Amino acid sequence: MRHIAIAAALLFAISSQSQQSSQPAPVAGPVAAPAPLVEKIDVSVVNVEVTVTDRHGQPVTGLKQDDFEVFEDGKQQPISNFYAVENAQVQSGPGIETIKETIPAPVPERFRRKVLVLIDNLWATGHGRNAALDKLESFVNEHFDDGRYDVAIATVDNHVHLLLPMTSDKKVLHEVLSRIRNSGSRGANTAPIVRDEMALANVVPENPVNNDFSGVRHFQTQEKVLAALANFNESANLAQQSIFADQSMEGITEAVRAFGTSEGRKILLLVTGYLPVGTVSPLSRVGDGQQYDSHIQDLAHDDSRLVAYRDRLVREANASNASIYIISTEGIVETATDVGVGRDQPIIAGVAAGSSPQDTAPMYWLARETGGVFMPGNRIERSFIDFDRRSASFYSLGYRPPHPEDTGYHRLSVHVKGYRGYQLQYREGYSSTSTDLQMMRTLGSPLGAAMQPSTMTVSLILGKPLYHGITALLPIKAAMSMEALQYITDTRGSRTRLHVYVSIFDPDGRNITVAKSFADIVVQPNETTTGPMTVTLPPLMLAKGTYRVVVAVRDELTDHVGLVTQKINL
Repeated sequence: MRHIAIAAALLFAISSQSQQSSQPAPVAGPVAAPAPLVEKIDVSVVNVEVTVTDRHGQPVTGLKQDDFEVFEDGKQQPISNFYAVENAQVQSGPGIETIKETIPAPVPERFRRKVLVLIDNLWATGHGRNAALDKLESFVNEHFDDGRYDVAIATVDNHVHLLLPMTSDKKVLHEVLSRIRNSGSRGANTAPIVRDEMALANVVPENPVNNDFSGVRHFQTQEKVLAALANFNESANLAQQSIFADQSMEGITEAVRAFGTSEGRKILLLVTGYLPVGTVSPLSRVGDGQQYDSHIQDLAHDDSRLVAYRDRLVREANASNASIYIISTEGIVETATDVGVGRDQPIIAGVAAGSSPQDTAPMYWLARETGGVFMPGNRIERSFIDFDRRSASFYSLGYRPPHPEDTGYHRLSVHVKGYRGYQLQYREGYSSTSTDLQMMRTLGSPLGAAMQPSTMTVSLILGKPLYHGITALLPIKAAMSMEALQYITDTRGSRTRLHVYVSIFDPDGRNITVAKSFADIVVQPNETTTGPMTVTLPPLMLAKGTYRVVVAVRDELTDHVGLVTQKINL
């Protein structure tokens, strides 16, 4: 009988198919990471995808490696890797044969566009969302024939919901988009911040001769009174947005985390009406406010929360190297003269003339700082075409970081030598994290299993649950082939190590836990490294209910990953 040894203090027991089922190893506390099986040469490279456009928004091609400068935390870094991707076809660095051919060649996996279309059901109106989906469907019909995209579709409201895993087959998109169009949208119930001075004028007369304003002596003009009253309204709206933002921002964050360990040109294409990610300066639109300090403080507090959401989302997207492109379903507002207030103000659909529009500058910066673009054009079909053009042509710059994987966040800056009036899109930071941390980030997202490529075949074997009151103990194993693993072989036999991850989600898609441990496999010299094998996980202890369990197995020597998902009912 084949014997596969188990290192002490590990969470998992290993057995061959022919062995009797083994009991899980006892857990005495947190398991420390063992020393690597072999010392690997540090070949980590930070990749920065840069889109260069001219003054008219057209991609600039023909630039060389020497045209670029890359800085990390203000210090210039030598560029070690350089590729130019033009119209979704790849050229390598100077002196290396190009991959461009008359007949389009398959795009290498590391440059292939992986697009997650995220439809916002919370901040987009139903009409605007469905109009955008119509244009998206037309765009897919016209631009997905070459197979240079992989596309997934999800919606976000209080949570993120995957409707279509990554695919290059456009035929399956029609049904999914139709389902979204027929679903509800909460966008109409969550209006953006506006300042309706015209409505306020009905409350505060233009000539308050017979009114007692002694309680607001500090304000000496009607404009300041209007500004103060508008502050109350803004504060209430901002507080409401802060509550909803706590939910929707978490869903968008989970979406970008799902990109963490996948390859390719990773893009989150967010279709939304308005995203509550803070204002430029909430206090700048209010008088000196000494009589309304509590409301100004509330306004500043809620706005700072929204700004914190934006900053967190930027860092999460940059940690996954995923660019956020934002397509507005509401378009650019028009301008009209407000007679009551006496100055030009934009008009928004459903908002009275004289109201200030929602502040879209934070959405612009959210997209820009992740290497994407905010596209608020009134013709959505042009926005999709612009997205396709920009994402198909870019430069990939790589350098070796001057530090180990320190889990820190580092700032990036890219310049083109000699100012030429170009606009550059690239992520403005990255997180120096290990493969393990990226894997756990990915598996903590409800979309992670669908976005993570699997290069090994793994299946789950569930035992009969043992119930103890309202909880159940569920035996679980992961089965795979020994041939799928890489081994170190010498006179002592063959050995390798598996990193095993378990992620559990509730029925609403919320992650309950992500656990990780190690399993050493040792094969004696007279035994073979072929045949089936099972990894016995510690039994899952869960309350009665429905769950989704994701198990990922990573080979330490090759970083190949096998992933399996299964729904369980207890």
